[in-house]
Amino acid sequence: GNRCCKYVIEFLNSDEGKKLSNEDAMTFFKCIKTGIDNPDSGLGCYAMTPEDYSKFGGFFDKVIRDYHGDETGEKKHITDWDVSGDVNYDVTELGQDELSMRVRVGRNLVGFNLPGKMDKEERIQFEMRMLPAFEQLIEKYGGKVHSLTPDFGDKGVNPNLISEEEYKKLVDAHV
Repeated sequence: GNRCCKYVIEFLNSDEGKKLSNEDAMTFFKCIKTGIDNPDSGLGCYAMTPEDYSKFGGFFDKVIRDYHGDETGEKKHITDWDVSGDVNYDVTELGQDELSMRVRVGRNLVGFNLPGKMDKEERIQFEMRMLPAFEQLIEKYGGKVHSLTPDFGDKGVNPNLISEEEYKKLVDAHV
């Protein structure tokens, strides 16, 4: 089974799990539904909002530690976004082939729900919020945005919508 199935019963039988309100229990079920439906998946659970990591901490903490091979919780991830020094992200200058980068709505920006709780309008807003950053990357490094969002609703046509042909080509190339 997946990590969700591995820890869900233990969590629900814990004091923390037993104290869940009906509303929180329903939210927790939404977080674990994919793992129950797909026991062969690797992880099987996804927070709906950033607060879920705290609200269901006894569950998500064990899943995340297991995923990262950190039984003790001593490992710490440090993110350093400082690019003020001599930084070169042009991989071709490092002798590597060009890369393809996929940006999925798998992480969160402040003010947005996580993917499982986003509706179509919020996904459109999320994508539109990211486009200026992508434009800066394209200006500096080249490339192109291939969007799967059919349209931007009342905000108009999506100029970055990938064609079926382009999509199939990228899938076939495992990009």
